[in-house]
Amino acid sequence: SEHALIRFLSWLSEAVQVLVTSLADESPVARDAALAALREIAPMNPLLVLDCCATVSRGGRRRFGNIAGVFLVMASAVKALDRSDAEREFLRKLAKIATAEIVSSKELNVDWQRAAASLLVAIGSHDPDLMMEELFLYFAGPTSALPAMLQILADFASAEALQFTPRLKDVLLRVLPILGSVRDAQRPVFANAFRCWCQAAWQYIGDAPSELPFDTDVMSFMNSVFELLLKVWTGSRDLKVRLSSVEALGEMVGLVTRSQLKSALPRIIPTMLDLCRKDQEIAFVASHSLHNLLNASLLSESGPPLLDFEELTVVLITLLPLASANTSKFEHSYVSKGLKLIGHTSC
Repeated sequence: SEHALIRFLSWLSEAVQVLVTSLADESPVARDAALAALREIAPMNPLLVLDCCATVSRGGRRRFGNIAGVFLVMASAVKALDRSDAEREFLRKLAKIATAEIVSSKELNVDWQRAAASLLVAIGSHDPDLMMEELFLYFAGPTSALPAMLQILADFASAEALQFTPRLKDVLLRVLPILGSVRDAQRPVFANAFRCWCQAAWQYIGDAPSELPFDTDVMSFMNSVFELLLKVWTGSRDLKVRLSSVEALGEMVGLVTRSQLKSALPRIIPTMLDLCRKDQEIAFVASHSLHNLLNASLLSESGPPLLDFEELTVVLITLLPLASANTSKFEHSYVSKGLKLIGHTSC
């Protein structure tokens, strides 16, 4: 009956409020149980869950002991929203709750911030333009939140490649003017973002091969970023900056022009080979990028190989000892794949 339904909804509302409050319980077991329960309830009544979470989130992490849990529940609820319920102003209100918390802190990549990012990514899945507009507000002028906003855009690109890639131009228009002033400490965040954005572009190309994601402006922007990473960031004394830059370049090598790639080879190959000689974890990342570079240089359908025999010999001299010294570890690695690429081309 109607009265029974009203009583049930009232009980459900009270239960959700109790569970949301329990997210800040002193007991980790109670917090985890509340989080699990709310994530199960969220798809059934996302608006109720979002309303209760928004209420407790107003005080931020200083007044609520587990804002990360709140953001995670909100992300689950937003993902479950029907199109009819995902109204722009409602989503904007939720986005501002997350961004306001992020910009109030100088921390980066902590639990609550990653949870806030997941909420913004979920909002972006419904309305990417709105979500990106909210992030772009913090790109102008000095702000300690900029690295966090870049990381959110990287997460969004990884989660929603088909929605992100057509909007890459808008992102680059805002990022390029500030690249020259980025300090070493923040460069890995920027490089990681470029890596994720390029991976999204590759996924877009794979899913929609008939549609070119880049116009001439985007190609020009990509070429500028490529040159900066290659000529400045890979020369940093900071190993993290060099490695993250090489990792980004490894995703970009197939997206820049062949003439630019050809001119970059004398600089980029020694840089990648140098990192391949580091410890195993670093070598794995560098060899992945090297594999992509060899693939773009040797197997392109756009023209003949860009590397001659002498240049390939230098690569072989570095990779063969690595492969022979770690036969089992490298059997299925990018070092092995790179060697196979060279062998295929040389035949």
